[in-house]
Amino acid sequence: MAVDYDLVVLGGTQAGYEAASHAAHLGARVALVLHELAGPQSTLKTLGTLWATRFPHSVVAKSRQEYWQEALQRAALLAESLRSEAPQQLMVGGVDVIAERGQLVGKRPLKVATPSRQLTTRALLLATGSLPRLSGLPGLDSVPYKTPETLLEQEICPQSVAILGGNPMALALGQTLCRLGVAVTLVTPAATLLSQEDPDVSRWITAQLLAEGVRVHLEADGVRVATDDHKIAIQLPDVTVTVETLVSAVNPRPNLVGLNLENVLDSDRSLTVNSYLQTSHPRIYACGAVLGGYEMAAIARQEALIAVDNALFWNRRRIDYGAIPYDLPTQPEMARVGLTEPQARQRYSDADLLIGRQSLYDNPKAQWLESTVGFCKLIAHRNGQILGAHGVGPEAAEWVQTLALLMSQKTPWQAIAHYPTLPYSLSEILRQTTQQWERDRWQPGQWRRDWSENWFNWRRSR
Repeated sequence: MAVDYDLVVLGGTQAGYEAASHAAHLGARVALVLHELAGPQSTLKTLGTLWATRFPHSVVAKSRQEYWQEALQRAALLAESLRSEAPQQLMVGGVDVIAERGQLVGKRPLKVATPSRQLTTRALLLATGSLPRLSGLPGLDSVPYKTPETLLEQEICPQSVAILGGNPMALALGQTLCRLGVAVTLVTPAATLLSQEDPDVSRWITAQLLAEGVRVHLEADGVRVATDDHKIAIQLPDVTVTVETLVSAVNPRPNLVGLNLENVLDSDRSLTVNSYLQTSHPRIYACGAVLGGYEMAAIARQEALIAVDNALFWNRRRIDYGAIPYDLPTQPEMARVGLTEPQARQRYSDADLLIGRQSLYDNPKAQWLESTVGFCKLIAHRNGQILGAHGVGPEAAEWVQTLALLMSQKTPWQAIAHYPTLPYSLSEILRQTTQQWERDRWQPGQWRRDWSENWFNWRRSR
């Protein structure tokens, strides 16, 4: 049956743009239905504002409001200059960009309807992202609140903020506001922050937030929200916190509203996909935040590329989340690839695991930058396989990315211990960490050391 397109991408998110561009590059006829989504520019603006306010308390010379205004203006300008021509660039590359909402109206062939067009396609990729989710606290529906994205767009910097939720964006926002001198209270029902990350990383980030002045309330059950004399009162079990602004930053929900998926898929819950990112309908794939979980640009990009390849050709590429690096916009930066220590201990015996940790304090460049807060943690198997890497510190994303590339090439950790590196770079921490294990292998009593000593004894006796 003849169709108009090889692939229709539904959703103008960053993942949707990546998917449409990749499909056009492969020679496919592709349409991108924006679905009234802002695309990469919204993400660039949010992250740009967080980056623009990264400074320690000691250098604050301007007022809070001046810094806030400058950060917003700089982030908006950079987002506009970096992605202002994104739809036009896609159209030049052969993508039909449709700036309308779309919904599925037929399944054989797949048919997507917009107010002005009907598109038939061989395959459909859902990339509609996510929507804010309310925390469900009693009284929240009658109290004005903001999301992290809307707060980072308002012109006036608040004096006090309560953040409901413990996801990465909540932590980054709380830390940024605290450094601006805002009184920040973080409330979450979870027992720990960043529970999906390695315990060492979770403890380190929690300690950093507390040290900077963020008031953290974990396992906050029985919380109620109410208005109190033009303020917002957060009623915790042991104390009531009154703030100017309330931010809901719980994990968002998949954006499936208005897609008309109920005819072919179960839209009452998060989409279920297999390792090929294929839904229960063999011609419909999904990627990005529409699948649930953290909204990670690195993960969404890899999902988009793999989903496009499978949708256009055949199911030949599986998603491997253990090989995708990502970072969190905390201060200092946090980055990760692979398994956490608890995950590794579930899969392997303690005798097979190597756990190495190196502080940034001994790194010359970290000292020169006056940013020695952080560490590198590597997890490996004794057979040489690198299982995971976790970094906290300046440019952590860069050295974790380096290790992710080595992991994708199946490079053993023994090779990293001998790789030439710049002696005073932050990436030197990778070599230092693996050298700990290398020195252990050459301790007296180990067969390598015994063989080496016997060799030198024999050489000296000749």
